[in-house]
Amino acid sequence: MSLEEGKMIKAARKRLKYTQIEFANHIGISVDPIHRLENGGEGVSLDNLRKITEAVGLEVVIREKTI
Repeated sequence: MSLEEGKMIKAARKRLKYTQIEFANHIGISVDPIHRLENGGEGVSLDNLRKITEAVGLEVVIREKTI
């Protein structure tokens, strides 16, 4: 996950007027994966990524890389 994508997630969460803690409680996960994603970090499970993006109205797209 890049910092640019993390900023998109953060902006979408803020539009919904949630703090990271409130958002984590709302979707039933710990705040750590939200913090990591929003700061361009890695190590977030696909399940948590899906929960986060769906809750803010974004989607994850997996596609084959072009070489």
